[in-house]
Amino acid sequence: MRRRAVWGLSWAVGMGALAACGPRADVVRMDPIELHARRTPAGVRVDVLDPEVLFLQGVREFEARNLDEADHAFTLVVERFGESRFARPARFNRGLVRLQTGRPAEAAADFDAYVRTAPAAERPDAGDADVADAWQRLGQAWTEAGEWEAAVRALRVRLGMTPLTTWQEIEARARLALAFRMLGRTEESRAEVGRVLAVHDRNLTLPEMDGNYFVAMASFQGAEAWHDLFARIRFVLPVERMEKDLVDKATLFLKAQSEYLRTIRLRNTYWGVKAGVAIGRLYEEFFDHILQAEVPPDLTPDEVAIYLDELKRRARPLLAKAVDAYERNLALARMYGARDEWFGDTQSRLSRLRRVLDEIPAEPREP
Repeated sequence: MRRRAVWGLSWAVGMGALAACGPRADVVRMDPIELHARRTPAGVRVDVLDPEVLFLQGVREFEARNLDEADHAFTLVVERFGESRFARPARFNRGLVRLQTGRPAEAAADFDAYVRTAPAAERPDAGDADVADAWQRLGQAWTEAGEWEAAVRALRVRLGMTPLTTWQEIEARARLALAFRMLGRTEESRAEVGRVLAVHDRNLTLPEMDGNYFVAMASFQGAEAWHDLFARIRFVLPVERMEKDLVDKATLFLKAQSEYLRTIRLRNTYWGVKAGVAIGRLYEEFFDHILQAEVPPDLTPDEVAIYLDELKRRARPLLAKAVDAYERNLALARMYGARDEWFGDTQSRLSRLRRVLDEIPAEPREP
């Protein structure tokens, strides 16, 4: 239970030695200071309810990575002193805190309020760096919240603003590529990927391009766009359509694999791990989709069993490549310090594939 205590304090300060100066005295009266006591896991803490004091307290807590305390201080400024000059920057800072604590929708609300209350001198065409950064963080927050249309709107505004550094452009376009892909707007997504890679190629000598997170993120989104199209193709009768679908699926497979490999070559550990996992997933899905192909309706149950066994045997190399891709990626990624959570369900997928692979006889060798 949170407890609150408020005290009104005032002082009368005599200036000089009153006895020596006769009956006259100068008196300075200070406004009451409101204090707020609360229980925290670290014990009782007392907040001075003054907007400047609270704002600076929030900044200190943020810099010390005490994010819950920073959120608390900035919230008091926003809610108790909304008309003060500290309210807008406190809202911006609270947005940063909430991005870092996994609350992107709440962060988006703060950044949106910040840009909507910007004075005319800070509008998108005025070149104000703080407002530009708020639009950038708003795009990030909507992306992390999965609000793709809102993310596209914010990021497009940001890309039309100045100042815009190379790093900021790459980040905004990488997030835009993700948002477009999630909306099914593949061509627009791939166009943004191309723009990121063009900026990267023009600035290869810059130190920040080595292992750049957002360049690799954009490259990964480019591969995922091909992967999405690959996954949509399923093998259905008649045979003529199956043959065409097989060619199309194989083409998309190669395009996706090529761009996953490019992502790995960009040397960002996080996206390299995800790309390696995705290559294994490509092979696994190809195998699964072949086994899920429509069966000719004129086959007897015995013939269907033979047909499926033959499909499995012919598709077995895809499964073996999936296992190999997963195993190599796990080994290399751990060597470079990858975190276990980056692998998702890779370990369970790998265990399942090994079991299936053991159940399928290998192709007989030529005598």
